[in-house]
Amino acid sequence: MKLVLEGGGSRAAFSAGVVHGLLSSGLVPDAIVGSSCGSLNAAFAAAGQSEAACSIWRDVIPGKRFINWRRQFTPWGPPGLGIDDLLDNVVRAQGLLDVERAVSGRTHLYVTLTDVQNSSVHIVQPRTDDFWDWMRASLALPVGYNKVVTVEGRGYIDGGVACPAAFDDPLPQQYSGPTVVVMTRSVHTKKAAPALWERVAIRTIVPAPARKTCLEQHHAYNRAMLRLREAAESQRVLLIDPPPEGLPVSRLTRDAASIRKAVDLGIEAGKRAADRVHALCAQPAATG
Repeated sequence: MKLVLEGGGSRAAFSAGVVHGLLSSGLVPDAIVGSSCGSLNAAFAAAGQSEAACSIWRDVIPGKRFINWRRQFTPWGPPGLGIDDLLDNVVRAQGLLDVERAVSGRTHLYVTLTDVQNSSVHIVQPRTDDFWDWMRASLALPVGYNKVVTVEGRGYIDGGVACPAAFDDPLPQQYSGPTVVVMTRSVHTKKAAPALWERVAIRTIVPAPARKTCLEQHHAYNRAMLRLREAAESQRVLLIDPPPEGLPVSRLTRDAASIRKAVDLGIEAGKRAADRVHALCAQPAATG
C-alpha cells in the first residue's frame, strides 16, 4: 500500500487524523509520500508516531507562534510561518520524532519538493544526515516562509506548489497494493489564477527564483486534480476526501478548537476507510 498525503497548511491537521485512524486500525503502509505539511505527517507516520503528530497539531501548532502575518510584513522579523521554529526548537530539540525509525523503518518515507529552476516536482527519500534539510524545503510555503531552501546545490520550495498530491509520480521502486490518497481539500476544487493582490504579494514577498512558479501554480494544481479525479473514477486510487461540508480550517487557521476538530474529523474518516483499505490490500494483484 502506498499512502499519499496532501499538505495545505492547517488543513493538514485533517490528514494527520486520517493517517492515525488508518494506522490505529492495523494498517502499515509500504510507502508514504508527503507534500508540504503532509511531509511532517508522513514522517511521524513512517516512524509509527501518528498519535504524536495529532498531538502536535492539537497542542503545539495553534496560536500566533507559528502563523503570524504581522511578523510576515515586518522586514526585520522572522518569516510569518515559523517553520524553522517548529522544526528546530520543537520537533527536533524536544526529540518528538524518531528520525532513525522514520527513514529506515518498515514504511519507506518520501517527501516532495518544488525545484524552482524548472518548476517541477522532486521526490526524495530522506536519510538521517539530510532529513531536516529536505523536510524544511518541503514545508517552505513561499508567501509565508519567503525563503528558497538550497539542498545539494539546488533551490527548492514547498512540494505542494508543483504537485499537491504526488500519487502518479514515479518512485524509486514499485509498491504492491492500493494507492490511497488523502486530500485536505475536495478533489473537485479548481484553483483560479492569482488575483491582483495575490500577484502583488508574490512579487513583493516571494524570492525572485520562485515567483514564476508561484504565479503559475494554479495550472499545475488543476492538471493534478484532473488526473486524480480520473484515477479515482477508474479505481486506480482510493481517495479520502474531506467531509462534504468541508473542514473547519483554512490554510492559515490558528484557532485551537478548529484545528482540533479537523484532527478529530480526520481520525473518523481514517477509521471509516480502514475496512475498505484492508480489503484492497488483501487482493492478490495491484499496481504501485
